[in-house]
Amino acid sequence: MSSTIIVIVGPTASGKTDLSIKLAKEFNGECINADATQIFCGTDIATNKITTEEMQGIKHHLLSTKKVNETYSVADFQKDGRKAIEKILKNNKTPIIIGGTGLYINALLRKYNFKSDDHIPGFNKKFDNLDNNQLWEILNQKDSISASQIHPNNRYRIIRALEIYELNGIKKSDLIVDNKEFYYDKILFIGINPDRSLLHSKINSRVLKLVDMGLFEEIEKAWIDNDKNKNAQALKCIGGPEIIGYLNKEYDYQTAISLMQRNNRRYARRQITWFKNQLKETNWFTHNYKNFELMCLDIVNFVKKRI
Repeated sequence: MSSTIIVIVGPTASGKTDLSIKLAKEFNGECINADATQIFCGTDIATNKITTEEMQGIKHHLLSTKKVNETYSVADFQKDGRKAIEKILKNNKTPIIIGGTGLYINALLRKYNFKSDDHIPGFNKKFDNLDNNQLWEILNQKDSISASQIHPNNRYRIIRALEIYELNGIKKSDLIVDNKEFYYDKILFIGINPDRSLLHSKINSRVLKLVDMGLFEEIEKAWIDNDKNKNAQALKCIGGPEIIGYLNKEYDYQTAISLMQRNNRRYARRQITWFKNQLKETNWFTHNYKNFELMCLDIVNFVKKRI
């Protein structure tokens, strides 16, 4: 069995999960989640987490490993992800990494050494008077690359990026740029980039589907389990801040849905930009959803020639 690591990247709602199952079946693989929001239990609807049935017997790693009121760092993911890769390779199987969190993927696969795991006491309190968009703009001015791949609602990660800048005197993105060399010898990057207008339509429809599945109720429970701390890390998924705003009576139900759709579309655009700029090794494939299966076949044949 080849020791190649397959990595699947792309925007939300692009079909990464479906492709990962096809590749895992074809190449005796096991999947490793690289989506920061899917690490947590209790927000399965919000993160559109793969179900046991959808896994089709394929083993998955780093899904729902933390409680909804816990925290999880990039350094934690690097350590846990490398353990998973080592275990999969030892069993003569193919590691297949799937996710939309670019920083997680970079930290896992590159020789990314964390210069500091320290924290500045009370650092997050400095920004209590700023809303999420204002905070994101501060990061964007200091470190536009990191800002481009962090959702404005992910207050935890924005503040951590600012804290790293304060601690090290260097941008978080520069820590990654300075470690371009890969940790592993054989990595094959596959990117999915759907037709943009169709992707936006898919995102809008997905939000409505998740609402029908009980998204509002799930977020409310997770919020309560976090003692109504809107800045809890697990609640930075799409739907978290928007629904909490609704629960706090900041706007009505329909506005919350519209905000989720808009913010998800914006996040997808930032994901595409980040992956194309930061993972130039990626082999990109396009589809219009109707020809998704044909694209998957092309990818299978592409991978066969390279592992």
